Amino acid sequence: MHAHIAAILVGVATGLAIFCSVGLVIMQKALERLHFSAAVTSLGSGLMVLAVWIADPNWQSRIKVSLVAIVLFLMNSVLSHSTARAIRIHDKGQFEPNPREDLPQITEENPTGAQP
Repeated sequence: MHAHIAAILVGVATGLAIFCSVGLVIMQKALERLHFSAAVTSLGSGLMVLAVWIADPNWQSRIKVSLVAIVLFLMNSVLSHSTARAIRIHDKGQFEPNPREDLPQITEENPTGAQP
């Protein structure tokens, strides 16, 4: 029974990886592609951890796969942020917003930053 559940989790993780790979190919802009690469790293590794915890009774392998998933999850956010920052610098020439850019401002009167 445990092997079947683990196989389903691995299958879902594989399906997610295929879906995100197709999304990487389809998306036009680099920032859109960044979302698909982040999803497969965080969700796919979480599903794999669950599969190992269910299928393998060995505590050593459970701890190892959990530590690897935690490192992947934390480094994913750092890598996504630094990549997005590099894309903005490449596109705009600087990271700081230009006064001519029409960016939504979050204030007390407009807490969501929605433009009127």
